[in-house]
Amino acid sequence: MVTLKARNFPVLREVKTESWLGLEFQRQGIGTEARTALLGLAFEELGAVTALTEVFQDNVGSQGVSRRLGYLHDGISRDVLAGRAVVSDRLRLDASDWVPTDPADLVVTGLAKARPFFNV
Repeated sequence: MVTLKARNFPVLREVKTESWLGLEFQRQGIGTEARTALLGLAFEELGAVTALTEVFQDNVGSQGVSRRLGYLHDGISRDVLAGRAVVSDRLRLDASDWVPTDPADLVVTGLAKARPFFNV
C-alpha cells in the first residue's frame, strides 16, 4: 500500500508519502517500485516540489528504499506505538534531486479525474 497526501498543495506543492508492505512481499523490490511510481506521479504529473516521509528508525528496509530514492534526513518525529514512544526519521526529497522515471515504466491513467483533489 502506498499513499500520497497533501495539504494546501496549490500553494506548498508538497506531498507526504506513506507506504506499508506485508512481510512476505518485502526484499523483492516491490516497495521501491511502488514508491518510485508514487513519486513519479507527484513530481512529474502533479508538479510537486517536495516529498516528505517518516520512517521508524529501526525499519532498515524502508530506510534503504528512501535512501535509494534520494531522500535526505530532515529531522525526527515522535509518536506512540503500542503504548510506547517511538522515534521516526523525517525525510525529504526535493524535485531538483529526483531522477525522473523512464516514461515506459510509469503509465498514469485516470489522472484528469483526480486533479481537482489537488487543485491542479
